[in-house]
Amino acid sequence: MESPARRLSRTPELPTLHQLHALSSNDRAATRLYLGRAIAQSQYYAAILGSRWPLLELVQTSLPDTTENTIKIGSKLTHKAVNTIVDTVFSRAMADAIDQSSLGTASSRRHTADRLRSCGANVGYNTCSNNHHQLVANHCNNTRRCKRCARAESRKQAEKLYLVTSHLLQRPRVGYGLRMLTVTIRNSGNIHGDLANLKTNIPKLLRSMFKSPFFAARSRYELGPDNQTVHAHILMYSQFVGQKLISEKWEELTGGSNVVDIRMVDTKTDKTLREACNEVCKYVTDLDKWVERWGIDEGCRRIADITLKLKGERFGEYYGNFRSQVFKKTFDYAMPKPKEHDPKLCKICGSAWSSYTEVFEPRGPPKLVLLHGGNNV
Repeated sequence: MESPARRLSRTPELPTLHQLHALSSNDRAATRLYLGRAIAQSQYYAAILGSRWPLLELVQTSLPDTTENTIKIGSKLTHKAVNTIVDTVFSRAMADAIDQSSLGTASSRRHTADRLRSCGANVGYNTCSNNHHQLVANHCNNTRRCKRCARAESRKQAEKLYLVTSHLLQRPRVGYGLRMLTVTIRNSGNIHGDLANLKTNIPKLLRSMFKSPFFAARSRYELGPDNQTVHAHILMYSQFVGQKLISEKWEELTGGSNVVDIRMVDTKTDKTLREACNEVCKYVTDLDKWVERWGIDEGCRRIADITLKLKGERFGEYYGNFRSQVFKKTFDYAMPKPKEHDPKLCKICGSAWSSYTEVFEPRGPPKLVLLHGGNNV
């Protein structure tokens, strides 16, 4: 097996922000906007990249995969470097939007903004007896306004949903199948009222048209970036009901909304099943869609405004056998859950961490002003 030290010597050198921007030419537009902001404010973000790249490299090259090669390691490192810069640009722009909002108390806004600005900063790394490394970083856990934390929480929820859905599919019932239902509320201009209309009538729709002993559903509410139209994606394990009947019932319940789409989910491949679980576990707003539509600053301002107005609202529900109590009653055993990792142990080999190394990375003040560009970062 090739030693980490030798593999480390073969990895690419630290890329520049311009190189990361060029490599992201095929990525979504939001990624290019974030990297463009990083280039414009390079005094700050180049220092962050310079600090984080060696740590990413240290962790990546400690992985015990003997098939790794220079190109593969370089590709993974570049991807991680792009993510860390993109997430940091977004977090700082969102922090400024929270700071400038008039909603909520000043102390609450200041606390939220400070946590967003420090999210993702590395504070150290753990090392186990087999010389595997894992970074330790600050996280704000603000899943409604932070790309980094929203992505982590979505992955966790998607893995749990995938496990339970796979379990149901392994016990097939005649007439049942996995479907993705999308329903929309006619935009009234009152986001609170539209969301309440959606949340009130989805359970009524599911009870009236799909209620059965083995039914299961997971809903996610979403707001469109253009006009804040409220809609929901619902992953269902259910018996067949035609789109026309669903549309008529939805229009009756909501008082005029009849936009309904239902389609089968191909469960023959593991990939499509995971994609369906990922889709329904995304956050209420796809944050990058808002940035692509309105730009970084205005997109973040709108996201901050909506999430502050809807503070305390739930943006998804579980129904039927996707609820642990119902699952246990149906199958007479506990719902399967993903195995939780013990943070005291190495994820790669399972041994306890033998050492912790503290690190420091450059950070600007809360509102750093670059005189050459005149932009707040």
